[in-house]
Amino acid sequence: MKKLIAIVSVLALGFIGTAKADITMSAGQSLEVQSSGNVTNVSIAGSLGFAFSQDLGNGITVTMSGLTFDNDVSVVDNIVGTADTANTTANVNVVGDVRVNGVVNQVNLVTANVVTGGGASNKGIDGDAFEQISFASANGTLTYGSDVEVDYADTGVGDVTGSDLTGIGLASADSAIALGGTTGNGISYSTSMGGTALKIGYLFANGGGNDLFDASADANNSTVAISTAVPVGPLTASIGYTSAQAAATDTNTIGVSTSMAVGNGTLSASYVSVDAATDSTEMGFAYTAAMGSATLSVGYQQADTDGQDNTNMTTARISQSVGTGASVFAEMKNLSGGTGTTTAGETSSIVLGSAFTF
Repeated sequence: MKKLIAIVSVLALGFIGTAKADITMSAGQSLEVQSSGNVTNVSIAGSLGFAFSQDLGNGITVTMSGLTFDNDVSVVDNIVGTADTANTTANVNVVGDVRVNGVVNQVNLVTANVVTGGGASNKGIDGDAFEQISFASANGTLTYGSDVEVDYADTGVGDVTGSDLTGIGLASADSAIALGGTTGNGISYSTSMGGTALKIGYLFANGGGNDLFDASADANNSTVAISTAVPVGPLTASIGYTSAQAAATDTNTIGVSTSMAVGNGTLSASYVSVDAATDSTEMGFAYTAAMGSATLSVGYQQADTDGQDNTNMTTARISQSVGTGASVFAEMKNLSGGTGTTTAGETSSIVLGSAFTF
């Protein structure tokens, strides 16, 4: 890591004369094995990330998150992007007249293959790179960009898993919360006053994170969000509110969570309520404790959506450090109650894995 930073710093000095920005790099590698029913899945993942920051010398530090290359077990070849139009071939007959011994005969002069489309390929790599910039001062942090996330009301706890592989192949849940549009072009501000933390966010367009959009368009859907965290005696209470506008209906969500020290660990609880065309609620509990050098977490979550059966989820994870930046872990997920029949899959899985960070 230090050698890599030194090399980049030397290259930066060579190109621009003076290296002004602090460059932060991170990398990771993991090997995971999932067992679900009679299926065994193996995932080998890697990640590499860059971020840049600079002190302006006036009490403000500018930070820009850069490229991140990561593994996604749900994406073919781990490259996220929109496929080109697939090649299509059609025969085209060009009809003309030919005179034979003075007699006009109509015949096919040319039969051609016409190819349209550019071939199917996933070509977009990390479309979110450099789409946010933050300005931090003693008063707070202001962030703006085209990929701002304001899902402040999603305070739910209960899912303590950390691997994307754990949920692969499992049945879909009949009941689940949906906050509406919480990512897009917008701005956010976070600060603290005394022991109270405050976040405010606003999306000019919540339809998804394009780096160019029409701010004056009539069809723009906006989102406003606010959250606060307040210490209350031995508890820490968080309240989040999100109001997402959409063409069909608005979605208003409020979430409340709290946590407190219990024994040698932390107990957390949460409740989320969604007011939309179809209302839904979610409650969850989680407990995390240290066991020597290992960390054990267990969680439970129940979702209730109008017109659907409740979906229950139980999760657990244990992680053990095996050296600086290295760990091994095991985790499980189990679904019960309402699980969708449209997605064929098991209701439980177990993952064993190792992780390295550099």
